[in-house]
Amino acid sequence: MRHAAFVVTTEEGARASVQELAARKVKLIKTWVDDRGGNVKKLTPNLYRAIIDEAHKQNLRVAVHATGLADAKELLRAGIDVFAHMISDVDDELVELFKQHPKTAVLLALGGPRRPIYAPWLYPPHALVTETVSPEQIKRLQGRLASTTPETLLATRQAWNRLARGVVRLYAAGVKIGVGTDGGGQTGDQFIGWTMHTEVENMVAAGMTPAQVLVAATRTSAEILELDDLGMVAAGKSADFVVLDANPLDDITNTRKISRVYLRGKEVDRAKLKARWTGGGPPND
Repeated sequence: MRHAAFVVTTEEGARASVQELAARKVKLIKTWVDDRGGNVKKLTPNLYRAIIDEAHKQNLRVAVHATGLADAKELLRAGIDVFAHMISDVDDELVELFKQHPKTAVLLALGGPRRPIYAPWLYPPHALVTETVSPEQIKRLQGRLASTTPETLLATRQAWNRLARGVVRLYAAGVKIGVGTDGGGQTGDQFIGWTMHTEVENMVAAGMTPAQVLVAATRTSAEILELDDLGMVAAGKSADFVVLDANPLDDITNTRKISRVYLRGKEVDRAKLKARWTGGGPPND
């Protein structure tokens, strides 16, 4: 993603970049306050404060990749609009800061953090995975997870437990919780489409109820992104929905038992898509 990023080193440059994006009619700016595992220099507070301040002057919102607790607190004080991932830990001070900034939302992105310790859908791969993901990519993820060391597994389990506690605590405090970001693509082998099924499963595993998760994944996520035509099956909305063969309120993994898919009121020919993806149909059909 680095080729697409605006590199900023001064407050003036940060504001100029925001102004350029505003002229391009974007609605949401995303930035990083993270050193990417020590690979990049972390965006400093004076720069992200300038970005947030200028964005708000331009009637834009700002989403930030920032998972560290200390960074999250400072970003809340600076007026962040959306956390693009779940924060690694939650304490009393963070909860209080969220209460002081009730419009700030969190898009969880829980598809990946639990995989090293829980991914039964990969052994063997679920039918939806084999239909939509190349064998090479599936094998790559299997190999990477199989090579996880005991030390890493322990650290991953501890990190997941902290995340899970934090998710439930923020939800209980009234923080607007949504899903998504990092929901697919080659990076991290997140598997386009499938990642959302694992994310909602992980949200239930964290302690939210299936009903709470389904609302977060539909209505609330649309609200966070200000997509007024999505999020509910209701008059005036875009008729995008799935018909399932089993009730996800009974078991959240029933979201994977898809009978039919509709986009803008028209049923998607899933058999035709499957044939194309698995080599059984012409690529441009």
